[in-house]
Amino acid sequence: MSDPLFAFFDIGLVFALALGAAIWQLVVLKRSIRRDREAAAQRRADVGEGGPP
Repeated sequence: MSDPLFAFFDIGLVFALALGAAIWQLVVLKRSIRRDREAAAQRRADVGEGGPP
């Protein structure tokens, strides 16, 4: 493999790993936000049911 081709391949692997990690973090963040919203909605529903008549 020629030197420039190997350099492009090497840099491409680094950027692919960085991009993959960034996308994974976005997926985890969205999942966490969704869980927090569902938990807050559940807490609101629990408080609403147990209140005074």
